[in-house]
Amino acid sequence: MGMNTLSNLPTKYVAHWIVPPQFGHLQIVEILGKEREMVTKLIVQLALRGSYNLIAGDEWLPDRNTLYRLVRRYTLRIKETLDNPKIKRPMTCLQLLDLLIEADMQNRPTLILNFLHHFYNPDVELSLRVRTLAECCKYAKRISLSNPVVILVPRLSTKEFNQFLPMLIDIADEHIPVAEWVEMNASQDIFF
Repeated sequence: MGMNTLSNLPTKYVAHWIVPPQFGHLQIVEILGKEREMVTKLIVQLALRGSYNLIAGDEWLPDRNTLYRLVRRYTLRIKETLDNPKIKRPMTCLQLLDLLIEADMQNRPTLILNFLHHFYNPDVELSLRVRTLAECCKYAKRISLSNPVVILVPRLSTKEFNQFLPMLIDIADEHIPVAEWVEMNASQDIFF
């Protein structure tokens, strides 16, 4: 009798942990920074699908009334749906790192708004910002091995942006620059 391989075994005989899991995807989307309506719709669409991490890199998030009105269009389970995004707001690049480490342990999809915001802080030494960004990239990639990760990055024309963006692009499975993003006309299906 020939030797059985995993590929020859019927699926019902293979232990669930032997079958390769469905891996996530890490997507970097450059935006112009004024797509608040699109981001609000994205937050709602993801909330309708279930629990996920929402890390707001800067101060802006849509207000609860706006989210309530949008969710109400799709479901009567408004409170439960609005509780699906697990919202976190870092105040520094080091706090962003802590939140990514925490998110890595939670096994949920992750949406990060304005990922680079705290890395532009001139009060923090550049070498510390670069090292912290490298660590943040490592954890964002780790999260994406089991769950999808979408990182929105407002496009800037600064030296720091041009230095930091390639570090993010290096870990991405997909990078959508501003020009392509505008052409795609904000199609919600590209996320998750």
